Amino acid sequence: MGHQINKYNVAHTFQKRKLLIAINCLASLSIFFFGYDQGMMGGVNNAKAYIDLMGFGHTETAPDGTPNTPVITNTLLQGGIVSVYYLGTLVGALLGGWIGDRVGRIKTIALGSAWAILGTTLQCSAQNHNWMICARMVNGIGTGILNAIVPVWATETAQHTSRGQFIAIEFTLNIFGVVVAY
Repeated sequence: MGHQINKYNVAHTFQKRKLLIAINCLASLSIFFFGYDQGMMGGVNNAKAYIDLMGFGHTETAPDGTPNTPVITNTLLQGGIVSVYYLGTLVGALLGGWIGDRVGRIKTIALGSAWAILGTTLQCSAQNHNWMICARMVNGIGTGILNAIVPVWATETAQHTSRGQFIAIEFTLNIFGVVVAY
């Protein structure tokens, strides 16, 4: 069985610079996802169907005639739905370091990715605010695990002369993720 797994190991396909580029592309994608997920809630929070489904307000026609203008009646619920993601990210970052030390960076990245996919799926299927709060927390934990481990993994594999460059690229892509979401 070990020889079957080894043939799918990216380290056997790519070497040296190509492997470094592959690792940093994966790391950049992970950080891009964090920015995209942050920015996406800005647009969702003003959507009529979302406001109605989560029950923190309603939409009405504004005095100037603009239809579907959001009117938020429960700002605590709206803000709670948004902010619980960041609480989950904090918990995930703390867990990520602990898990990464025990099982290794690659397995922790796989766990964080699966956890974030689960959270994203739960968010997409949320039918009420309780479900959405739990889904945001789950997604935040997965994203936090990735944010704690991925930059460390990418810089550990880079040469000492390019570590700063790779970190700068990754977190520039975080901002680019927000821009794409908007």
